[in-house]
Amino acid sequence: MNLTSKNKIILTIVAFLLLIVLMVVFAVNPLYQKIRNNSQDVLFQKQKLAVLESEINSLEKFKIIYKNLEEILIKIEDLFTDPEVPVGFIAFLENTAEESQISIKISPVALSKSEKDPWPSLGFRVASDGSFPNFLKFLEKLENSHYLVEFQNLSVDSLSGSSLLIKVFTE
Repeated sequence: MNLTSKNKIILTIVAFLLLIVLMVVFAVNPLYQKIRNNSQDVLFQKQKLAVLESEINSLEKFKIIYKNLEEILIKIEDLFTDPEVPVGFIAFLENTAEESQISIKISPVALSKSEKDPWPSLGFRVASDGSFPNFLKFLEKLENSHYLVEFQNLSVDSLSGSSLLIKVFTE
């Protein structure tokens, strides 16, 4: 079989084209796929980084806000009496009575839970001996205290003193 130079050239071009197609299919295409996958991974990581930076900024803002509100939160916690050990509230009642120049007797009272109450509560009956103006000072100090209290019942008797039913809210 005698190949002419025209046939040799065609055969060489076809072989060269076949070689280029094989190189594209087996070398360039996988390399292109890896580049595309890596670029998609880079985009995904950039999005993830943007979300993390946003969360970090939000956390930093929250830290600043929390620092500003921390003192207020502590004051809010002080509004409530410890339901397990209400010693702080009872000591407050005794000190306030002493400052108001009245004597008191404190006894716990079971209160019925009201649907309207936003928090749990404890009940105390405070019986006092002393002048009525001093008892009013005691009531005013109790009302203006940092505790969340609600007066349930007040009875004043000129002979036997005064009696007060107090609801104090707990944590």
